[in-house]
Amino acid sequence: MSDHDRSDDITGHALAFFAFDIGFQVDLDTAEPLVAEATRRRVVRARRPAPVWFDYSPPPLQLVVGGNPVRIDETETAAAAEVLIYDFGCALLTYRMPLPDNVADLPGLGIALYEHADLEADARERVAAVLDAIRPAVERPNLADAVEDYAVFVVTAWGDRSPTEVVESCRELLARALEAERATLSEAQTRRTTEAMMSYAESDLAIIDWNAALLFDADPDDVISVLQHANIELLELRVLDQELDAILDHADETLAALTKSRFWPVFASGGMLRRFASVQTDAAVMFEGVNNAIKLLGNQYLARLYRLTATRLDLPAWQASVQRKLDATESLYQKMSDSTSTRRLEVLEWVIIILITISIVLPFTPWYH
Repeated sequence: MSDHDRSDDITGHALAFFAFDIGFQVDLDTAEPLVAEATRRRVVRARRPAPVWFDYSPPPLQLVVGGNPVRIDETETAAAAEVLIYDFGCALLTYRMPLPDNVADLPGLGIALYEHADLEADARERVAAVLDAIRPAVERPNLADAVEDYAVFVVTAWGDRSPTEVVESCRELLARALEAERATLSEAQTRRTTEAMMSYAESDLAIIDWNAALLFDADPDDVISVLQHANIELLELRVLDQELDAILDHADETLAALTKSRFWPVFASGGMLRRFASVQTDAAVMFEGVNNAIKLLGNQYLARLYRLTATRLDLPAWQASVQRKLDATESLYQKMSDSTSTRRLEVLEWVIIILITISIVLPFTPWYH
């Protein structure tokens, strides 16, 4: 092996995240006794200062689920996988596997992990088993079809060079690993893929992209916690966006049903409004729950890292889309309510007219006295 090849030797592990929506809400206090060896996980702060409010509220439930290793290219995952259960109805499963010994082999692992069907199927099976175990603690349990996957390459040892020097000498290889790309990337694309970099000290470096992240860090648990939450948030925003689309797609039908309800519309429209309001409230509760689950305030390193990750995952655009659709459903509900109120007033006016007519005609009938 040449000196250049030896200088690119690395040690570490790769993580594969799979996030699933498992229900509306989870009572973590009820769920904890239902699974063996479960713990309540708090954000690891490691050596990086963070404010006291950098924490989950409430902390997710952490457990380990056994199974068979899954083959990934030239390696395989550990038999056990970590599962985090969040109170807003989401589960995140994390596989762990060793990294290749050399930077040159990282793109191969990235390509193998990208949309790995067997790994996703295994993750879904394990999460389904967890859901069955905690079902009594889950409100409206349902393992949704949507899934959000993400890869993290954690380099814990990289020789005598600094992380910045390693990145500069192997930038195109690292960009291909993050993009899961076989072809050689252009210089412009390589720069775009690796431009979202942050470091707390000279001995660590994080590169965040939409599909994967690369960490040069001997103690990366706090950064990994932030990446996990960002992916959970992305999944929930996607699910919520789909649910709001379903509401808005049927808006015309709902309004038409209200308009066509001629005979005693009060009863029919009242039921429709209650169902619509229930779905709308659920959407708002889910939106607030996922956005307020973790407290990241101030100019601390992890808070800035979260904002960088959110930008790379396009979370602000998803949040804006969901907020816009929530506003649209609120406007739709108001129109439905106004329409119902108008119909009720019309019915009431007709009832009053009929009663007045009866009171006028009744004295002239032979059976009045």
